[in-house]
Amino acid sequence: MTVSSAFATITNSIAALSISGVTIKDIDEIPQNASMLTPLLIPQPNDFVTNFEAAFQSFGSNGTAKIDLNYSLNYVYLHAEVGSGISTFDIYSGLITKLSAILVAILSNDAITGLIDIKPRIGNIGIIEDPSGKQFWGVLFSLPILEYAQ
Repeated sequence: MTVSSAFATITNSIAALSISGVTIKDIDEIPQNASMLTPLLIPQPNDFVTNFEAAFQSFGSNGTAKIDLNYSLNYVYLHAEVGSGISTFDIYSGLITKLSAILVAILSNDAITGLIDIKPRIGNIGIIEDPSGKQFWGVLFSLPILEYAQ
């Protein structure tokens, strides 16, 4: 038996979710610039996998020990470019509505494979930069994952 992790399987499953009005990208589809692509959900380019911990649940050698992996996959939701509304907070209600739809899709979808448990955590809501440094209204959030490695 060998130890394995399902990062790519989980991110593929998340990218395959259908959320009305939101484009979701996988780890191999992160755009350099999010202009004209919003609303957009992407893996966070820096610090995508954090809080990694392997918890041994039994004794064993040569890959036979039972191991649980706990880690967080971090995502960025970019809702609209800063300055795209008439006033500063014109788009805020839409941002929160889409964030709710994203969380509902993640929590109520059994199609996310490769994991045992997922518990989203909302981080920063406000001005977020895309990979090119352009500013958007958006949300940073993490998906703490429990995965049975074997």
